Order: sequence, then structure tokens, then C-alpha cells
Amino acid sequence: MAQMAFSGSFDHSLDGKGRVIIPASFREALGEDFTITINPNKTAVAIYPKAMWDQQLERLSHINPMDKIGIKYERYVMSVSFSGNSMDAQGRVLIPVKLRNKIGLTRDIVFVGLNSYIEVWDAEVYAKMEAETEDDFESLADYVYEKYPI
Repeated sequence: MAQMAFSGSFDHSLDGKGRVIIPASFREALGEDFTITINPNKTAVAIYPKAMWDQQLERLSHINPMDKIGIKYERYVMSVSFSGNSMDAQGRVLIPVKLRNKIGLTRDIVFVGLNSYIEVWDAEVYAKMEAETEDDFESLADYVYEKYPI
């Protein structure tokens, strides 16, 4: 896949209306039609470019309407997903209040590139998670290289 990968982390601030400036290095890969939702662990906001969100929708489209567990998951995901977003002329985007509240975003946030999508973390929560990850980095690397060989 010849898509640009998202990488790096960037400290930013939400303004009083819940808007944030998308880091310049993410703008091109994000494009003009993206979805803002919750990440799979419900720890951060996730921002998916259209092509990546379409893959998520494809997965959900295979859930049988009679599968109560699958539909419960799909209902939740779709209820916290806001599609058709674009940046304004200043590169800002509004993080929906529903997601800001669910994640507990405060004024200080961190954008994290996660290869195929972007996460937006509350800065304090991210700092704690990052410190824990650094403490356990060697075993995490071993896990990834063992489970996902090239």
C-alpha cells in the first residue's frame, strides 16, 4: 500500500470551542474527508483518513444483523464516529464534544501518529502511558517481533 504513514508526536492545545490545529506533517496524508472517532482501546480520539475508515466500515458490514454482540459493538462504534470532516483554512478541526467528554480531553493534548491513523490523547494521560511503555519497551519489542515477523 503506497499510503503515507503517520508518525511522530506533537503537543497541541484545544481552543475554547474544542478545535485543534492538525500538525502540518499529518495534513496531506489525512486528506479532506476524514472520520473522527474513538480508538479501539477507548483511551484516545482516533482520526482516520477516508481510505482507512472505509476499511473499518467494510469490517463492520460483515456483522450479521442477528449477531447481538456484533451489533452491540457496531452500534457503539458508529455512535461515536463522526464522518465527513475537513480542516478549515487554518488547518483546524473540531473534536466533537461527545468524544472530548468520553476520553476526558483537557486543554493540553498530544497528537500521535499510529501508522495508518492519528490518535489524540489528553497530555497527562499520554505522559503516564508513555512512561509505562518506556519501562516495558524491551519486552514489548520482543512480543511484536515474535508475533509479527516479516
